[in-house]
Amino acid sequence: MNPDGTTHTEGFTTPVGRLAVHRFGADPVRWVALHGFTLGGPSLGSVARHLPGATLAPDLPGHGATDVAPIDLGASITALSALLAAQTPPPVLIGYSQGGRVGVHIAIRYPDLLSGLVMVSASTGLAATERASRAIRDARQADEIERIGVEAFIDGWLGASLTGTRHLPRHVAAPDRMLRVGNTAAGLAAALRGLGQGAVPRVDPSAIPVPSLWIAGNDDERYRSRLEKDATAAGGQFVTVAGGHNLVLENPQAVAGAIVDWTDGAMRDLAD
Repeated sequence: MNPDGTTHTEGFTTPVGRLAVHRFGADPVRWVALHGFTLGGPSLGSVARHLPGATLAPDLPGHGATDVAPIDLGASITALSALLAAQTPPPVLIGYSQGGRVGVHIAIRYPDLLSGLVMVSASTGLAATERASRAIRDARQADEIERIGVEAFIDGWLGASLTGTRHLPRHVAAPDRMLRVGNTAAGLAAALRGLGQGAVPRVDPSAIPVPSLWIAGNDDERYRSRLEKDATAAGGQFVTVAGGHNLVLENPQAVAGAIVDWTDGAMRDLAD
């Protein structure tokens, strides 16, 4: 096992390029987990080590060692759906933040490829008017990344109220920062332009055709009420756990416990 908890990392060829896929745990594959902006597949190891079976955590386009083009929603869906299609039986798709924003579109387009959807600190997107103004903000931030470089941008990102890690112990925050600064300025800027909240259309949660779980941090004021509304509209389950927005870093064991409890219950209900 590697220091980040992966059993191994491999390339997975798709119609639009290669995904770098990090594997945690032993077969069978039960989960495919999608990380948030500025992170990478290894960031999901904190949750994966508390889940039964194996978890596959690809680097999203624009991140890590994944080489997929273009870096946008369409190519991301094509690449990730190919990875899901290679798994038998269909796994549960877990999406944190930006990963959830991509994951919900996969669930809408390819429901037969997954047995359930878990949204962690992730909503179904912004209304059209909000998205237009957010696209302008995202473009400016992408330009900033390219201008000041990855390390300076990440240090600002980790000092912000929503995405900050200064309240966490050094042994937790330091590896997280190291993973983030391993990305490239060009990759993160492209991911923000192509997969940011300003670029990805909102999904009607009532149209989600698979069982769903929505997890929010008790202290995540910006997302908690939004996730609860989406969960209600989707006919899914909404739970809160202690923590803020960055739950996969702040409280991964509680996130994994909520996922396992829900999955066991949802699968049992479907079998009845």
